This record gives sequence, C-alpha cells and structure tokens, in this order.
Amino acid sequence: MSRILLRSSLAALGVLVLALAVLVAPARGADDEAAQKAKVAELIKKLSDAEAEIRRWAAMSLADMGPAAKEAVPALIKALSDPDVQVRVDTSFALGWIGPEAKEAVPVLIKALGDPEVFVRKGAAHALGQIGTEARQAIPDLERLAEQDPDESVRKSAHDALGNMAREAARKAKVEERIKDLGDRDAKIRQQAAKSLLYMGPKVLDAVPALLKALGDPDAEVRGWAALALGRIGGAATEIIPVLIKALGDPDAHVRTGAVVALGGVGPKALDAVPGLIKALGDPDARMRGDAALGLGGIGREAKDAVPSLIKALTDPDTQVRGRTATALGQIGPEAKDAVPGLIKLLGDPDVGMRGSAAGALAGVGPQAKDAVPALIKTLEDPDGNVRGNAAFALARIGPEAKEAIPALERLVENDPEESVRQMARVALENIRK
Repeated sequence: MSRILLRSSLAALGVLVLALAVLVAPARGADDEAAQKAKVAELIKKLSDAEAEIRRWAAMSLADMGPAAKEAVPALIKALSDPDVQVRVDTSFALGWIGPEAKEAVPVLIKALGDPEVFVRKGAAHALGQIGTEARQAIPDLERLAEQDPDESVRKSAHDALGNMAREAARKAKVEERIKDLGDRDAKIRQQAAKSLLYMGPKVLDAVPALLKALGDPDAEVRGWAALALGRIGGAATEIIPVLIKALGDPDAHVRTGAVVALGGVGPKALDAVPGLIKALGDPDARMRGDAALGLGGIGREAKDAVPSLIKALTDPDTQVRGRTATALGQIGPEAKDAVPGLIKLLGDPDVGMRGSAAGALAGVGPQAKDAVPALIKTLEDPDGNVRGNAAFALARIGPEAKEAIPALERLVENDPEESVRQMARVALENIRK
C-alpha cells in the first residue's frame, strides 16, 4: 500500500512530466475545496457499502487524499472493525496517511495491534508511526510488538513506527530550541534560528507565534529569514498572511523580498496580498520585481487583477524578471488571456530560457491562447528540445483549436531526436483530435 503523490515541476522533471501533471492537476480555490469535501463525504458513505470491494476502494481513496481526508477519521475508526480483512488493512493505512490529524484513532489502532491478521497488525503499526508523537501512548504496545510478534514484517513495522516517533520527538525538541533562540540577545543566533526553521519545512506550526514576533526584530536579516520561514509554512497558518502583507512595506529590501516570496508560497489564500505584490512589480530592484511576479504566480488564478501589470512586466529590461513574469501568467491560467500577444512576441526572444518560459505560459493559458497557434507551430522547429517540448505542450493544452498544427506535430513524432519531445507531440495530437 502506498499513497499516491503527484509533485511535478517543469524545471526539475522536464516537459513530459509537467505536462501530464497539469493535464490531470486538481483545480484551486474555494470551489475546489468544496468539491474535495464533497468527495470525502461520498467516500465516507462508501465505507458502509454492502460490497466489501467498494469499502476497500473507499478506504484506499481516502488514503490517497492524505490529511485532506481528516473529516473521514470517525468513519475510518469504525471501519477498523470491518469483517473484511482487506478493508481493515486499507483503513489502517488511510489513518496513517492522514497523519497527526487522525490522533483520535490511536486507541482503536492500539487495539488493532492485536488483530489476528498479520497485515492488519502491520498496517496499524504503520499508522501509529505516521501519526507520530500524537500516538506516544502506543509506545509500550509497539515495543512489545517489535519484540514478540511472531511475524518478522510486523516486528519491522513496529520498529519503524517507534523510530518515526523518536525522530518526530527529536524534531519537536529541535523546533523548541530554535524558538528559544529567536529570543536570544545575539542577532547572529536569532538569524540562524529563523534560517533553521525555514529549512525544517512546513511542519513547524508551533514556531508560528515566535516567527510572527520575529518579523518585528530590529535585525533586518532576522526579519527576512522569519518571513521566508513563514512562507514555507504557508496556508496551514492563515494568521501569517496579514503580517506578511505588512512586511511588504519593510524599509529593508531583504525583508520585503522575503515577504514577497513567502506570500507566493502561501498560495491562493494570500489573495489580499495581490495589491502589494502588484506594487512590488515596480520596485527599482530587479530581484524584487522578479520575486513579486513569482509571488503572484504562486497565488494563481486568484491573482487575475495583476494581469495588466504583469503584461507590462513582460517588457522589463531584466531577462529574469521577464521570464518569471511569463511563468506567473501561465500559473494564473485562462484569466491571463490578454497576455497572449506579449507571450507570442517572447517566443522569438534570443534567450532560450525566455522562449521556453513563453511557450510554457501559453500552455497555462490553454484554449484561450489559440491565437498563438501559428507562432507555436514555428516554435516546434526551435533548436532547443525543451522549447520544442513546451510548444507541443502548449498546443496540447489549446486542444482542438490547434488543428492546423497537426502536420507539424506529426513530423515531430517521426523525426525529433528527443523522446520526451516526441511523446509530448503524441499527447498534443491526441488532445487536438478529440
């Protein structure tokens, strides 16, 4: 059993992986949150279905949703006593992937450690390990299981769970130390503490109050690292958004940049930051302008009011700013359709990265970018494989409106030297012919 995770990045994983991820990517915003809740509610109903196969499918689907399925915890607790072994197994893994939010299931999972079925005991141990320190009351039972269970795989799962709890406890202790260091007299120690909390990632919610306080630190570098750390925590702590917006007006450029990047990391929930980020697009510092564009892109389609300012930024004298602006427009999506003429122009830019960013942005705009089809057909002949692949991707997203590209895409399928480009051309042909 494994949870399905889709994490794609064009820069890191290449054209094809991003393209396929975007073509099946979940939508964003309040409507999508409601849809997700509706999906969880439907799966909860399926956990009580008369057919065991459907109950299994429901448990596995909830496992794949992870923490987003936390509303299903009471129903999953009940399902741990299902007469079907596989349902009990899948249910235990679902609770594990939900993680600490499933802490109320701990007593029932402890009981499941004594299940006569090997895979149920194994799943329960795994779940307790994933829930982490919130399941520390299970430690004595896991220790007995690790020493005495007749099945080697169960003993290993119990050992792994105990190890995970120990690592989680150590991490929490380290977070507490860094929080304490944020109040140190020495600015360098405070700087290092904020920096460490940034690198610890989005799970340091306990540090939020101290980091918010650090945004008022007299040392600019402390304030900057604190802003970035809060951005890494993101939308999980919505109280950070007003403070980060305020930090956009900090007198120190390092802090303003940190706040800009952080707000982009928060995503659509940072909608109130859009006016401040638009203002930052006019900052005299090129790095700040580029980061502001990235921040708006991170907010996504909710930043549609920034499109006119981003279109203007496509002519910025700094290459990196133009590239980041193109990327942001692609992330805003169809709402950025007015940017299509400017993106078409960038397809002919002498900078290869710019051409790739422009093609990728047109893919984000999707069918609304149909006027770019002739320019994208020409871009299929670009000497750079990544640019060609992005152009094919854009044509795939435009879909049936790109019929005139079929001959050029067929040539690409037959003759392009790069397999990823040939594969994307096939995807484009399939989408256009629908």
